Amino acid sequence: MSLRPFNRHRNTGFSLVEIMVGMVIGLLSTIIVMQVFATFEGQKRTSTSGSDAQTNGGVGLYTIERDVRMGGYGFADAIGCALNRSFNGTALASLALAPVMIGNGTGANGSDTLTIIASNKTSWSVPIRVIVNHAQAATEFNTNATLGIAQGDLLIAYEATTPPNCTLFQVDNANPVLNPIDHTAGSWNGNSAIFPAAGYSTDALLINAGSFMMHIYSLDANSNLVFGDYLSATNTTNSQILSPDIVSLQAEYGFDTRAGAQTDARVDTWSATMIDADVSGTIGDAGDINRIYALRFAVVARSGLMEKPLADGSCDITTASPTWAGGAIDLTALANWQCYRYKTFETVVPLRNMLWR
Repeated sequence: MSLRPFNRHRNTGFSLVEIMVGMVIGLLSTIIVMQVFATFEGQKRTSTSGSDAQTNGGVGLYTIERDVRMGGYGFADAIGCALNRSFNGTALASLALAPVMIGNGTGANGSDTLTIIASNKTSWSVPIRVIVNHAQAATEFNTNATLGIAQGDLLIAYEATTPPNCTLFQVDNANPVLNPIDHTAGSWNGNSAIFPAAGYSTDALLINAGSFMMHIYSLDANSNLVFGDYLSATNTTNSQILSPDIVSLQAEYGFDTRAGAQTDARVDTWSATMIDADVSGTIGDAGDINRIYALRFAVVARSGLMEKPLADGSCDITTASPTWAGGAIDLTALANWQCYRYKTFETVVPLRNMLWR
């Protein structure tokens, strides 16, 4: 009986050539996988940063719009009046009572600044009437009601003279507040010089501003949308970042420039600055402010990802400035501005308190 010879060929394994071919195939596969991964990762980061810009811009737009809708609440009768005020006995610069004010190009990168003013009284903000003449040095107002007034509230005394008189003072009465309304003590009292020399007559109104809401929206040098909340207790403004990667805030007033008194409110002129809307010869007076019925504004959000530049160091991701209803928005002051993607959010906000009055 003979045995089958041992087959050495079946036990020799892979040859060197086969191993090298396998390594080449593996390396090529790895290179392809890494290239696909890098491309996918870049697209994912672009999509993610675009989503962040969508969120940041949307939050900024919604927050500003909500505040603008409240502009002028509670003091529509006194719109346009120059408010005289003092804090701890020191007179402050007068403040124009306007539902919204645009600081044209006063923010970072030439962006606008928006200031919204309103009463923040949550219970009642109904004007009450003065029933006894109030001399300049007097320390109390006799009124026909005290509904909704509480100790520490800031009230605006208003009389439609030419020009109108407006004075801010603080309620000093203990709760519940009864007539007459005293304004002897408190941070916003103690300076009779802010009252008109002739005092206030029985045609004057008292407007409850609560603690006086004033919100300020602006951009800082790091492209953040900043929210400023005025604190009347200390006469200071507390600022905080509302949305990052906001590179521009642009706004325009909506004026009704039709001649004469109108029975309806209609916007026929948009302007980034105050104009002589009532053709009185004076720009920015009470007549002009009373003809503002809407505000349109735009927020430009930037993606957080700087795209890869071309070989020469330039970028062509964005080749033209963003635009809105007010025109082109110049971003050339920003470094590498063409290396980013942008989203523009814009809206028109009716000033309902100007319309409802």
